[in-house]
Amino acid sequence: MRPATSIEISTALGKLFRALPPRKANPEELMESYLIACHKCTKHAIEAVVVKLIRGELKDMPKAWAPSPAELSTAIRDEMEAVQRQVDLAAERQMIEDNRLVALPTLKLLDRIDAAKARMQAEGRKFLFECESFSAGTSSKGKVPPGSTYVGILGAWYGPPGSLYAPEPQPIPDDEMQEILRADMFEPDPVAEEQPLPSPEPEFQDVEF
Repeated sequence: MRPATSIEISTALGKLFRALPPRKANPEELMESYLIACHKCTKHAIEAVVVKLIRGELKDMPKAWAPSPAELSTAIRDEMEAVQRQVDLAAERQMIEDNRLVALPTLKLLDRIDAAKARMQAEGRKFLFECESFSAGTSSKGKVPPGSTYVGILGAWYGPPGSLYAPEPQPIPDDEMQEILRADMFEPDPVAEEQPLPSPEPEFQDVEF
């Protein structure tokens, strides 16, 4: 609960004095005392106490005029303590349900999405593609780079750490691509080297002695 601003305190006191005027003096003369009494009170506490005073819901409080600065300060502190007890009980219940030594605050969906994106950014992972599930991504997009990870809450695959800062492959300009294709098209086929003919086997001849 955030502390109330001076304007919020003055607005709440004005609402109170219009319904229940101070018993002694006028509101302007007592405003400084009431501001001191409400110092460091929360916005919720002072607004809740003013509503309860106007409705006559607080016991041991006057019903025909505004409480004194000290009485108002006591009622506000009691309200702040009651709210803090509720917060502590809620944290204790969550700790028991979570079976943790310290209760962890519940993150909203948007907070979890932002945290997952921030983690991918911190690890330098490059966004690859979106998919509905881990298996759908591996089957439809083929093999992902080693070290990639699937983030379920984002429904997307991200590359290995550092891939976000890896240089992108530069496309080949059209003129260079045309030259490469032209060279491949008109390059003569390699000529097969002529193999030497095998030397003839010596013929056997009859010799007269």
